[in-house]
Amino acid sequence: MREIWQEPEIRFLHETYGLDYGQGSSNPDTPYAWFDLREHHGLAALKGRLVIEARMTPNYVRLAENLEAPVICIHEQGVSDIPTPNWNEMMPSAAIVRALPTNWAAALREWRGIYLIVDESDGARYIGSAYGESNLLGRWQNHVARARGITRELRARDPINFRFSILQLLAPDAGKNDVISLEHSWMNRLHTREFGLNA
Repeated sequence: MREIWQEPEIRFLHETYGLDYGQGSSNPDTPYAWFDLREHHGLAALKGRLVIEARMTPNYVRLAENLEAPVICIHEQGVSDIPTPNWNEMMPSAAIVRALPTNWAAALREWRGIYLIVDESDGARYIGSAYGESNLLGRWQNHVARARGITRELRARDPINFRFSILQLLAPDAGKNDVISLEHSWMNRLHTREFGLNA
């Protein structure tokens, strides 16, 4: 188990998709149910490039023939090779947020800021702020996962239609109160309380 745990790709799979019987531990001595994954050489050219939409559910065993997983996109480069766009040009869909290139995720984890979500099904808008431990990365991932703490208006919508962008990038040490104050300023300027999803 300790030898397996040293492999970065195995740790990523475990931390992202693993099942720990409720132990919640990252101790390598804890018993875990592991996926028995084998690389399919016929798909090697798509490694790190293929993005599918597969809804996460409490079912940890899925038969491939029953899994609806349409292809969202095939990147021209592998996920670790795609350069991080400038913050004011980054506009990922929910599907991309679920499968962010490693370097994009690292940048979003460092950045605090004010962000915009547009529901592309009807154009409804939501303004949020990020200042927690994982900053923008954590907030965006919570939105696509419908995690607790997300507003009632957003929770009633299908996150697959969400498109994200950053309105204002803030310093990694920006204080919570300052970030929230800027968030309210953006809500006022864009009227997302009266005509958006910030009710």
